[in-house]
Amino acid sequence: MKYEIARLLFKTKEVVILDTQNYIEVQPGIMSPMIVNIKATLRDLKVRRRLANELTKRVNPESICICGIESGGSYYAAVVADILKKPLVLFRKEDKSYGVGDRFVGFLPKTKGLITMIDDILAGGMISTSNNRALSKQGYRSELVVIFSYLPKLVELMAKVRISSLTDINALCETGLKLGTFNKNDVKIIKKECVWSNK
Repeated sequence: MKYEIARLLFKTKEVVILDTQNYIEVQPGIMSPMIVNIKATLRDLKVRRRLANELTKRVNPESICICGIESGGSYYAAVVADILKKPLVLFRKEDKSYGVGDRFVGFLPKTKGLITMIDDILAGGMISTSNNRALSKQGYRSELVVIFSYLPKLVELMAKVRISSLTDINALCETGLKLGTFNKNDVKIIKKECVWSNK
């Protein structure tokens, strides 16, 4: 399955962008030779449906609520919540200084239990860790389901969380080689510069 999803990402325009000569700023101050832009999948209904259906299959049946991590996980979390007929909340990357809800948009269930966090990409795990910490403080357990993982080495609370990704950087590199999109040198650079556990 990881290779099928990797192939789908390559076939979808502007999702996988590689430039080993001119690195791309993926976050403020963080440069990378490759970016995986899952938001580019939003323009294609068939791709969106496929990814949403695959994410849905990864959700633990015991989950009582879906939590989308803004902004990349918002759309997919909403679709997964609708498919599974479960409540939906969204998690902001930063606290809101006004209104109610702090970092959560919507209302967490009153009953404590397992909440499934959904995001487009797992890179360094900082946002997922913040979300998991906020849920733990309120007595919830959590799992994380993502479309793509850079395979970061997770610590603290996240080291104990079940994480499921539809595909990852290893499958993407192997698929890129098979498709002729990447050469061996590209893969060497990607694995050195983009695998977060190497940082």
